[in-house]
Amino acid sequence: MKNKWIVLLGLAVFAAFFISSIVWESPLLLYIASAIPIFIVPFLPDLKTSQKLDPGRRGVEIVKLAGGSGEPEWLVVSFQPGTVYWNRKTLIIPYENAPTVRMVHADDYTAALTVLQYDLRRKRKNGRIGVSLTNLSERTAPMPFTIHEVNRLIIPLTDLDVTYKPASSSAVASPNVELQA
Repeated sequence: MKNKWIVLLGLAVFAAFFISSIVWESPLLLYIASAIPIFIVPFLPDLKTSQKLDPGRRGVEIVKLAGGSGEPEWLVVSFQPGTVYWNRKTLIIPYENAPTVRMVHADDYTAALTVLQYDLRRKRKNGRIGVSLTNLSERTAPMPFTIHEVNRLIIPLTDLDVTYKPASSSAVASPNVELQA
């Protein structure tokens, strides 16, 4: 937690005012103590916004699937139903150290979703990618299976490259150049 000391200080001040209000039977100190959590809440971490998948966790497998050329073309994230908390906003997937395979095992109960480029979030840090779970949940509404039955996500690696490619300076137009569509 980044603001651990601010939260601890706020809790100490709250406890001091609360205990003082009981000892001195002062409603004014109790009112002050009741207002302190309003100032503490903005510094608390929001724990329900993202979930990180650990490839070492039981039932989670993250691999790069090689295409016909032998180069990895897809990132395949397999997991058991119930592993992903679909009420979160973002799923963080570490992909940089994923092994490359030629074939991925599929069983009769595989429900896969393709992650599109607009589902990806710019949380790339240390070989991780963020996937919007709210977008995936909305897209599965017309499908014949529910979001809780999904046990595989398929991400094109070309989308990762396009999403995170830095903008080149030559792509920026100067004010004197007229562009045509």
